[in-house]
Amino acid sequence: MLSRPHRYSVSAAVFAASALLGGSSCSPQGFVGIAPGVVNASANRSLRQDILAFGTGNICKELLTRTVPMKLNPDDPATGRLFPSRCTTRELPNGDLYVEFTGTGYAWSNLTKRVGFNASAAITYELDFRLDGSTAYVYFRPATATSKAFQMLMVEQDALPSSAIAPLLPGGTPEAFVAMAGDGLLTHELGEGFTVIRESDGTATFAIGTLEPGEAPIGAYERTSGANTVYTNERVEIHQNQREYFGPITVEDDDQAILLTMLVEGAPQVDVQVYPRASVETWLAQYISQKAAPPAPAVPMLDDTIVASVDGKATRRAVRAPRGQYFVVIDHTVNAGRTAPPATPGDDRAALVLVGIEVGDAP
Repeated sequence: MLSRPHRYSVSAAVFAASALLGGSSCSPQGFVGIAPGVVNASANRSLRQDILAFGTGNICKELLTRTVPMKLNPDDPATGRLFPSRCTTRELPNGDLYVEFTGTGYAWSNLTKRVGFNASAAITYELDFRLDGSTAYVYFRPATATSKAFQMLMVEQDALPSSAIAPLLPGGTPEAFVAMAGDGLLTHELGEGFTVIRESDGTATFAIGTLEPGEAPIGAYERTSGANTVYTNERVEIHQNQREYFGPITVEDDDQAILLTMLVEGAPQVDVQVYPRASVETWLAQYISQKAAPPAPAVPMLDDTIVASVDGKATRRAVRAPRGQYFVVIDHTVNAGRTAPPATPGDDRAALVLVGIEVGDAP
């Protein structure tokens, strides 16, 4: 079921996922469910930090199995994605959490088209914890960003380096402009902090900024089933001859499926494909480093076309998959999938795609 867009993003929240996803036998509710008033008392911040500490050891594990959608404003659809590749954490003497990561990714703008990049950052987060009945609200508020780095690998737009345009760009050169834009994306995604909400059944949701106890983020869709694991629930904008990669998505059991919910607007259609992770890693690296979107690397497990909705109803697909890791790819190019975007000069038919990806029991 569709619901109105909200400031919903996995984005920086992936740093804290394991604080709520891990350790069902020692969940926060298991410690404090009988006395939320004691835990919520402002004088007991150290107690709440002790309760949070049980999950911090798995934060990097969660980070490395999720992606960070890139957007310039909180309510905008994502126009790129960061894929973390390395992560370390350290608890500081005052109870704050120091997180350092590196990754690679892509982002799109009308001046540059697709930009491929390497990025790294080190952020210190202040931790806090509140209860609303049996629901735990965990707050990660950025205290300091000790370092950020953005390295351009590729700029798709051939006209960008021209001497006529360069002096007009912020920074004075194409390279400086791309570096500034990339640094701005990182600052936006990491600078607002986030709230992680864990329900009594162990499910977790994420929101940029601070949500008060009792509030809830609203994604593109309501979850299909409370028993499913939600990988992503967001809006993405995919321009002509671009694509979006979602993964790695972990399927824990052989009797599970990847469940897709999608609605397309703004373009006639897009293609959706599902691949094992091993088939995608080189393909994704090429997409980040090469100007032309590379062709598909193998025959996908799912190769389907999602046509633009005329009645507001979403399309659902279930892809049964054996235990392993997978990528979902939404393609809007001429060299992968079953269809191609309209080839009208000067008309970039960007597709706005509302996409939900879950893992649950196979139908």
